Amino acid sequence: SDRAAIAEFTTDTFDWGDYIADVFDEWLERQDTFVAVAESDADRPIALGAVRMLSPTEAWYSAARVHPDFRGRGFAAQVSGALRTWAREQGAVVGRLLVEDGNEVAIRHVEKTGPRRAASVVRCTKPVGDASPSPDGNGGRRLPSKLRARPAGSSEAQPAYASWSVGELGRASRGLFGIGWAFRRLTPTDLEVAARGGAFWEIGAGWALASPAPEARFEVAWLETREEDANDLFRSLIDLAIGSGAETISIWVPAIDWMVQAARRRGFETSLMHIYAREI
Repeated sequence: SDRAAIAEFTTDTFDWGDYIADVFDEWLERQDTFVAVAESDADRPIALGAVRMLSPTEAWYSAARVHPDFRGRGFAAQVSGALRTWAREQGAVVGRLLVEDGNEVAIRHVEKTGPRRAASVVRCTKPVGDASPSPDGNGGRRLPSKLRARPAGSSEAQPAYASWSVGELGRASRGLFGIGWAFRRLTPTDLEVAARGGAFWEIGAGWALASPAPEARFEVAWLETREEDANDLFRSLIDLAIGSGAETISIWVPAIDWMVQAARRRGFETSLMHIYAREI
């Protein structure tokens, strides 16, 4: 019953709009997600937030919104407190959230209330296949990667995890990987499960977690590679996306210069974001 009032003040949150109304019903149905709503004296929803358990000990905060007429009155802090209480009761020991670089208001609020910046990540997005306006390659011809992706088996989970966790990408990621727009600690079991589901790939001397997603998207949640192979790895991932019939590919990478530059050379648009974390 709160949906219509919440949708009303979350329609134009960003330049592109907002997603709250599209996922509100799904949140209420999920057992791993809790939504807190603050009401005005007239019992009208004026603020909300959501938290989801990504693992038995890791919570993810999202959707912090306050009606423009009620900002600056402490409602966001009250909602955040309710979310932390619920997460603590579920067993969470850490809560994290994502803030886009340049959202100075959100960054000031987050840093003032206690969470610390844990890592910076970049979302790389590009149209592919028929949706791509400019094929990659000389003379407008897209060149396939020198590194061909092949399905990786469960036995490769441990080597991939070890390589990543002690390497530059794992250190910069602080051990986190993407699940949609959320992040939690990667474990070797995640790679083993992905291998059984056909989403774990060996690409040259590296690996990736990559699979088709709804709305003709192809999502790459995690990767491990070397600087000298990064360019061809991105090409290989584009090949995978095209082969899946996707129209767009999105890749999460840590904010390391050589990774971001490799993505840009392949025509990806990049958006810098920051992961904040706080003990619960």
